[in-house]
Amino acid sequence: MTARASAVLGVDVGTSSTKGVLVALDGTILRTAVREHSVARPAPGQVEMDAEVWWDEFVSIAQELTAVQDAEVTAVGVSGMGPCVVLTDEEGTPVRPAILYGVDSRAEEQIRRLTHVLGQEAIVAHCGAVLTSQSAGPKISWVAEHEPETYSRARRLFMPASYLAFRLTGQYVMDHVSASQTAPLYCLRDQEWHSPELRTAPPASSGPSTSPPASSSRSCAGRERPQGPSAPASPRRCRACPPGSR
Repeated sequence: MTARASAVLGVDVGTSSTKGVLVALDGTILRTAVREHSVARPAPGQVEMDAEVWWDEFVSIAQELTAVQDAEVTAVGVSGMGPCVVLTDEEGTPVRPAILYGVDSRAEEQIRRLTHVLGQEAIVAHCGAVLTSQSAGPKISWVAEHEPETYSRARRLFMPASYLAFRLTGQYVMDHVSASQTAPLYCLRDQEWHSPELRTAPPASSGPSTSPPASSSRSCAGRERPQGPSAPASPRRCRACPPGSR
């Protein structure tokens, strides 16, 4: 009986498709898969997607790539477009469609207001760049102002990669690069959320009630849940993680 090769499953969520690859540990590409999707444009300047599509496509891709039992997946890596704004309730259920990156320009008024109130120099000092349509913070403010009932139900903030990581592991985490794209909510200098100097922002600029712990994109986000997000809390440890890691 031939031993199964150890492999890594990688999935990336893009604007027009989700792509997956199964790679042996020596770098050999075993299989690839793609699921195409499209964005929604509910109004001029607005570009959105249903975050649940990302999970459905991840599951479909993972099933296709592992259908042939010639490799044992020892780790899963996820990545995605960004910055995006995925607001969910406490359980991780999206309260509205995800707002995409700079192609969505709905928050121009919020960008101007936050820049005026906080000061451009302070924003650059703490966030590393001025506020633009790429910044997630003003888009969260837009939701608070235009969809207050929806915003009142928002408890967590995700981006595509962190959303998939949560669905896989139950861990609420975000890498530092993604967190830095939520300006002005994240202090890039100190790698911390809600810098004290920026707490004078107008209401609704503080974001959801719970901010995800930020970590390196090279660290292990968590352990796989046996049967998806509704499974009991008894996950298997990712074999790429050192013993005792989360």
